Amino acid sequence: MAPTLPQSRIKHLVVLMLENRSFDQLFGFFQQSTGQKIENLQGPNAALSNLLDPSQPESASNPKFTVGQPAPFAVHDKDGPPHSFNAVCVQLCNSNAGPSATNPVNNNGFVRSYKDDLLRRTHQVNSDQIAEVMQSFAPNQLPAINQLANEFCLCDHWFCEVPGPTMPNRMYIHAATSEGYVHNAFKRDFTSKTIYELVQEKGLTWCTYFHDLNEVLQFKDLGMSPENFRRFEDRWAADVSSGSLPNYVFILPRFNNTKATQTAPAKMANSQHAPEDVRFGEHLIADVYDALAANAALFRETALVVTYDEHGGFFEHVAPGPAPNPDGKNSPNLDDDAKYTVPSFGFDRLGLRVPTLIVSPWIPKGVVVNRDLQHTSVIKTAVEMFGLDDLKNERYTSAAPFADLFGQLSNPRPATDMPSKLTRPSLDQTVSSVVAGIPVDPADEPLDSLTEEWVSGFAELTAKRTGMRAVDAAAEPLPRTQGEAADFIDSRLKALGL
Repeated sequence: MAPTLPQSRIKHLVVLMLENRSFDQLFGFFQQSTGQKIENLQGPNAALSNLLDPSQPESASNPKFTVGQPAPFAVHDKDGPPHSFNAVCVQLCNSNAGPSATNPVNNNGFVRSYKDDLLRRTHQVNSDQIAEVMQSFAPNQLPAINQLANEFCLCDHWFCEVPGPTMPNRMYIHAATSEGYVHNAFKRDFTSKTIYELVQEKGLTWCTYFHDLNEVLQFKDLGMSPENFRRFEDRWAADVSSGSLPNYVFILPRFNNTKATQTAPAKMANSQHAPEDVRFGEHLIADVYDALAANAALFRETALVVTYDEHGGFFEHVAPGPAPNPDGKNSPNLDDDAKYTVPSFGFDRLGLRVPTLIVSPWIPKGVVVNRDLQHTSVIKTAVEMFGLDDLKNERYTSAAPFADLFGQLSNPRPATDMPSKLTRPSLDQTVSSVVAGIPVDPADEPLDSLTEEWVSGFAELTAKRTGMRAVDAAAEPLPRTQGEAADFIDSRLKALGL
C-alpha cells in the first residue's frame, strides 16, 4: 500500500537538469505575460556591457561589449566560456580573489574572463568570438523552452548553489552539499544523505533516467539497481505511457556524441553544454514534456522542473547573494587529492542565476515567480509535498520551497488549455564540429574540458565499483574523442549491470 502524502495533487516530481546556461542568455529578451514582471535584459538593462579590461576606461584598445541577440546556437571555441571557481570570481568582480567589501560584485568580468581563458588555451583572441559570452538567444531561436515559459512558470531568481563548475552544483540538487568540493571530482565517493534516501525511507520510489554519464552513481550508499538507474532511451517514454513513473525522478542529458552504426544513427549530445548545439537539448526538453502530456492522468499528478546546473560563464547581470555553509566543510576538503592548487572557499555565497521552469497542470499559465529559489529548493519542496524527513544541513534549512505554486488553482488545467506537444527547432542546419578549421564527424570531436574530466573520473569510479585491479584500470587507455567516450561509458555501465 502506497504511503499517504500530505497533499493529493502532486505524486510525481520530475527534475531535468541541463548544462551551463545563464538566465540572461536563455531568457534575456523573453516577453512576459501581461501582469507579470521579470528581471532580464529588457528596458534599461538592454544597454548593459562589459569592457575587455574592466579596470581601465573604454578606448579603441579596450572596447565595450554590449548584451544583445541572437546568440549562436554553438560557440566557436571547443570549451566555451570558463566557469571554474576562479573564473567565476573574475566574472563577478574582475578579481581571482572574489568579491569583498572593497571590491563588490559588479558582474563586469565576463568578457575579460573569456579573453584570458582563450589566450591561455589557444593563444589568440577574436572579438566576435569573445562577444558570444554577452549574447542572448532570441525567444524564437529556442521555441520549446520558451513555450514552457509562456504556458507555465518561469523562475527569474533561481540561483545555482556554488559559484563554480558542474559537479559541485549537481551534488547540491541531490544532497544540498558538495562535501567541501568547489571543483569537479568525478572519481570521488560521496556519503551525504540524499533526497533519494529520504524518498525511500518514506516507502516511496525514485529513479534517475540517464543517457551516458550520471553523477548520482558517486553516492555509493544508493547502490546500482537498474530500477533506480534507468536508461532514458530504453525506459522514459514506456514508463510514462504505462504510468510506471516513480515518485521522484531525476533526468540527465547525453553528454557525448555517439557514432553511427549499421543499425542505429549517430546521436548528438543534448546537454547544451558549450560548445554543443543547444537545439539538441531543445529536443530533449520536448521529449520529456511530450511523453508526460500524452498521459493526461499521470500529468495531472506530476510536476516537472527544468533547470541548469550553473551559468557556464555566460553573462548574467544579477548578483548572487549569501548562503550558509551546509555542513561545516570548506574547500579544500581534507581528503581532496587534486594535483593543482584548490581554491579556498567557505560555501557562504550562491552561484549565479540559471533558467528554471516549473511545469504542471496545477500551474497557472504564464506565471513569472520573482522570489529567490535555488537547487536545494527542489529537495525542500519534495520533503514538503511527500512528507519526508528533513535533510539536516544548514543550506537545506535556509532554502525556500515552491510547493505553494501547486495550490493556486482549484482544479488542474484541462488538456485543451496546454500544449499536447512542444514546438521543436529544426535540426536541418545544426552547427558542425570543427577541429583545426576542418569539419569533422561529431563522434570524432575531441572531448571538451568537462567530458575529459568526467570520463577520467568515471573510469576510476567504475573501476572501483566493478572490482578492477588498479594495475588493469591504469593500463586501459582513456578515450580521446566523444564517440570513443560514449562507447567506453556504455561498456563500463554494462559491467555495472546498467
